Amino acid sequence: MRPRGTAADDGTPAALAHALLDTASLTRALPHRVRVTPAVPIPPEQLPRTQELLDEIADELGLPGVTVLPAVEGATAVELAVGRRLALRAPGELADGEPHRAARAARAAFPGPAVVLPGRDGTPLRCWAAGPEDAPAVIVVSACGMPVGLATPWLAALSRAYRVVTWESRGLFAADDGSGLGRPPAHTLEAQSDDVLAVLDGFGIPHAHALGLCGGAVIALSAAARSDRVSSLSLWHGDWELGAEAPKTAHQHDIASLLALVARGRPQAAAMHRLMSRPTALQALRPDIAHYLIHPYATPELLHRYGLLNGALMTADCRRLLDAPQPTLVVTSDRDATAHPAGSAFVARHLPRAGLRSLPEGDHLTAFDAGGELVSLAEEFLRSVTVPDRKGT
Repeated sequence: MRPRGTAADDGTPAALAHALLDTASLTRALPHRVRVTPAVPIPPEQLPRTQELLDEIADELGLPGVTVLPAVEGATAVELAVGRRLALRAPGELADGEPHRAARAARAAFPGPAVVLPGRDGTPLRCWAAGPEDAPAVIVVSACGMPVGLATPWLAALSRAYRVVTWESRGLFAADDGSGLGRPPAHTLEAQSDDVLAVLDGFGIPHAHALGLCGGAVIALSAAARSDRVSSLSLWHGDWELGAEAPKTAHQHDIASLLALVARGRPQAAAMHRLMSRPTALQALRPDIAHYLIHPYATPELLHRYGLLNGALMTADCRRLLDAPQPTLVVTSDRDATAHPAGSAFVARHLPRAGLRSLPEGDHLTAFDAGGELVSLAEEFLRSVTVPDRKGT
C-alpha cells in the first residue's frame, strides 16, 4: 500500500488507474456518467483513443466509466473534482496489455479490496485491513462521510508494525456491485460507535487501539466508554459538543446549521444540493483532497443521510463520555480553525488517563496527511500502551 496519491499528471495508464480508484466513491454515487475535460487540450482526433483507454481501465477495475469531452457546459463541483484528479492528457504509445497491468498495479497500491462486514444491526459496512495479522491492532475511525482514501496515509504509515483496520460510514457509500446505497441505516452515535466493535468482530480482533479523527474521535470515545475492547485511544482534532464548557469555531457553527437543515428532509437536502453543486463549492476545498471532501455532498440523498449521521455526532453531548478509563492521547493545534482546540483541551483535562499535545503547526486537514511528526507521535504513544494482538496475548 502506498500513501494517498497526487494528481495523475503524467497521463500514464498506471496513474489513471490509481485516479479512477481514488474517485470511485463519486463515480459510483452519481446516477449518470461523470463528464470530465482534459487538463491539457487534446487534439480532437485523439479524444476517442483517450476515451477508449479510460473505458478499458475502468472495465478492468470494475468501475463506472467517465465521459471525456473537450468542454463541459454547466459542469458540477463533483465533475470538476473528478476531472482535476484525473488530470487527463493525450495518451502516449501503449504496450500490449498495459491497461490490464495498470489496473492490477493500482489495486495493489490501494487499500483493499473492500471487505463488506455486517454492523451489529445488519447494516453492511465497507471495511479494509492492512498490516500483519498477528500484530497489535489499531482501528482508524475517520471523519464521518469521508472515503477511505482520506485515511490511507494513516493506514500506510501504521501498517508497517500494526494490524490496521478501518471502514466507511454506514449508509453513505454505494456497494461495489452497483446495488446502490441500500436502505437508510440508524444514525445515532450509539449505532455508529457499535460499528467500531462490529469491525473488530468481523476481522476477529479482540482488542484494539482506536485512532479517531475529527468526528471519528467522538465515535471512538463513545465506543471506549461502552466497551473495554477499545484498549487505548488517540483523539485527533476532535469535533466535540461540550455545551458551554468550550467554544466552537465559525466553521463548526456553520456546518451544524447546514446539517440540521438537510437532515430535516429530502426536499431541503435537494435544495441545498443545488447550491452546493456549483463549481464555486470547490474554492474552499484543498485541491489534492477535494474529491474526498465533496463525497457526502455529491447527491441529495447522500447529503440528507450525511445530515443525519454527522448531525448526530455534532449534537451528542460528549461530557457524558468523559469517564472512559482507557489511556488516551488527545492531539490538537492552535491553528485548527475547523474544530476549536479548546474542545480537545477540555476533553484531555477531564478524561481520567489522558494527556494533551497541542502542536504549534498543522491545521485540521493536515491531521489526515499522517506527516512524519504526527506518525512519530502516534507510534510513541502506541509503544507506551498495551495493545493486545488478535490472539489476545
